[in-house]
Amino acid sequence: LAQAFVAQEPHHIFLLAMAEPEAKKQKTEETKEDATPPELEKDAKPSSAKPLRADVGFQTSDCTLNVIPSLGGRVLMPLTDGGMQYLIGGARANLGIKKGRYLYEVKVVEAHNPSEGPQRSFRTSVARNLVRVGFSLQGSSLLLGETSDCVYFDNDGFYGADQKRESMSQRFQRDSTVAVLLNLDASSPNANTVSLFKDGVRASQPQKLPQNLVGKPLFPHVS
Repeated sequence: LAQAFVAQEPHHIFLLAMAEPEAKKQKTEETKEDATPPELEKDAKPSSAKPLRADVGFQTSDCTLNVIPSLGGRVLMPLTDGGMQYLIGGARANLGIKKGRYLYEVKVVEAHNPSEGPQRSFRTSVARNLVRVGFSLQGSSLLLGETSDCVYFDNDGFYGADQKRESMSQRFQRDSTVAVLLNLDASSPNANTVSLFKDGVRASQPQKLPQNLVGKPLFPHVS
């Protein structure tokens, strides 16, 4: 970067090289890169364990009444007609995790903005899209965040645990693919943590599980 300064004498132009700010900028960028913790979640070695006996999915008994599972439980769609868009839906998978490292992915394929017709102008509430992905205990509330028996990340960039929300991750929206990693490997430096990845890139640092969830089977959960 250079700036030109014109002196009072004609035909004389002095160039001042702005080297110091560029060096500072480079130093700042290097500092930011150095501040990023190293990735400790390495790829697992090929496993020789037996495959699961049952397919992982979402059954209607583990979904709220306003959620419709389709394509064998691989697609979840909430009802949005007649004011149903103001209700939060939830679905818990049929298989829990007790040890090791497991990750599941969720892709947001649609974002609805349903109209209520001519009566909409008389309502003060405005529906907004909400997505929460995480883990919960079997038998807990199907709505993530309503009890302390769950952990989750939401599309606003918050991490929820113990019924508290803190800004800990990146936001995500329609067409985003997010993955939730649960690490229950006692030999890992990230043991008993949960992390969020967005489009294949880490979107949050590992977050510690609440003590009341440690050592218990945890089930993938979406709201």
